[in-house]
Amino acid sequence: MTVSTRIRRYWLAPLIAAGLGGAFALGSWHGAHRVRTMNEWADAQLLSTAIDSVRANAIDSLGSDELIRRAVAGMLRELRDPYAALLRPDGFQRYRGSMMGEGQGMGLTLRREPDAAGVVRVAPGSPAFTAGVRAGDRILMVDAVAVGEAWKRKPGDSTRTFGDSSVLTLWRAPFGDTLRLTVRRTAWHMPAVSEHGLLADNVGYVRLATFTSHAADELEEAVASLLQRGATSLVLDLRGNMGGLFEEGVKSAGLFLPRGVVIASLAGRGGAAPQPHSTRHSRWPNLPLTVLVDGSTASSAEVTAAALRDYNRALLVGTPTYGKGVVQRVVTLSKDLSVRLTTARWLTPKGISLDRRTGNGALAKGGLHPDVLLDDATRRDAFAVPHAWEPAATTQVMRIADSLAMYALREGWSTTPMALLEARLRTTLAQLAPRSARDPLARAEWVTVSTRLALVRILEVERESEALLRYAVREDAALRAGIDVVAPGTEVARVLPATLPAVISRKGLAQSLPLLRP
Repeated sequence: MTVSTRIRRYWLAPLIAAGLGGAFALGSWHGAHRVRTMNEWADAQLLSTAIDSVRANAIDSLGSDELIRRAVAGMLRELRDPYAALLRPDGFQRYRGSMMGEGQGMGLTLRREPDAAGVVRVAPGSPAFTAGVRAGDRILMVDAVAVGEAWKRKPGDSTRTFGDSSVLTLWRAPFGDTLRLTVRRTAWHMPAVSEHGLLADNVGYVRLATFTSHAADELEEAVASLLQRGATSLVLDLRGNMGGLFEEGVKSAGLFLPRGVVIASLAGRGGAAPQPHSTRHSRWPNLPLTVLVDGSTASSAEVTAAALRDYNRALLVGTPTYGKGVVQRVVTLSKDLSVRLTTARWLTPKGISLDRRTGNGALAKGGLHPDVLLDDATRRDAFAVPHAWEPAATTQVMRIADSLAMYALREGWSTTPMALLEARLRTTLAQLAPRSARDPLARAEWVTVSTRLALVRILEVERESEALLRYAVREDAALRAGIDVVAPGTEVARVLPATLPAVISRKGLAQSLPLLRP
């Protein structure tokens, strides 16, 4: 036997053994796979049999498509996933649109007033903005239906029930012009940054309302504009921000952190190592910053807030956040159905899950607990009146304050300095207090409330959004605390004593401008 022959025989036996072993293993795997497949088909057959049985025998059966849909919906309920949902095409489009920042309404922020809806804000690019609706307008009628009647049927400020094309009858200050505008619903982008401005010469403010597509870009643009105007510190308001796209939360935090640091990690199924998501675009890693949060700060907003706090970039001011530490994705089942499922948990840079487990409010486990904890971090409505006031008293004070505001606008009263305008309004309204406010405390409250209402109306009509923002600081404890963190001692809305002579008497006001009745 030659050497080569002996070598071939030497290797032949192990190869044959390996081949037999591989065939055995393959056969075993195939058998096990076949058993698993048969079991899966048996489970599917069980579901199919149950549906067929219900369809054939139930006294109040449904069509096959509806039975299958409800079976899937029941399966999702059994997951105990509060964010899981079965989406039809219209639901999927709404969900997708909300994530992309597509506006769903007319773009109006409204305030309920006697017999009208006051326009507080008009979103740029919205159908209402395009049609010519202005802040300070009053909506009297929608498609020939009085708004006052609509308030009685369905209280609230929503305009989502308006049709695809609506005719608004408006009262416009300061001369009481009545005009009709047709607002047609069209696709529009709802800005993620709902407000921004300078609270003082060196303190910027940005309210990020949601984390829709390009939210980080909008935040970057807003902050850059404030810094260009002289801001040296920033208050980032995430109150009421229920989140949105996880990636936008990561990008937004990254603007204020060094490049390359981990913002958050995603932990999926099966115990796999969490996948880190890091900063790719850094702009202001040293800008003094504070973040406002509350119980409605959730999801991607918590991603941003947690990262900024974990890296000691910002103090959190407000109340404990919601605690939504999971992310969802949408899976398409067919052209008519999709499911939204929770697919991962996200972890803070310190590896902590913020997902709430039990309890509500301060007792809830999960979420972020602010560094500066307040009893109440709610944004106040600058046009609100005390809840204890009777409806008739509320209507009266609104109309008196509004009449003076229209008089001031017609006479060209300057809005700067704001403290001087406030003093002129207060002095005049002190002469107009009703007889019912004889008690010194009641009289002081009436004058304070009516002055605030008149001032807000003037600033809205003049579209002085930054002045309104500064004025709101007085009633916003969280915002005041946030300013004190980044710029201690900063005075935002100075108050002057009301020592000016009355500008107009009650009789003069009635003669110059009758009380408004829109």
